[in-house]
Amino acid sequence: MGQGIVRRVADLALQIEPDRAAVLDWILHSPLPALDGQTTFELACDGQGERVVVLLGTLLRQGDPALPRI
Repeated sequence: MGQGIVRRVADLALQIEPDRAAVLDWILHSPLPALDGQTTFELACDGQGERVVVLLGTLLRQGDPALPRI
């Protein structure tokens, strides 16, 4: 697992949720229903972190003012 993908995910997630502790908790512990229920960390370890980048990028591009908190 490259540190780069986790950093990219964290940078995107911080645009949604500015609390670093909440983002870290989300990365490590929150299953993502849209991505087979795996956590961001699990996906990154399996070489699939780019899927999370795409998901977060899509959420950010939608520009919804009611963007859910992570």
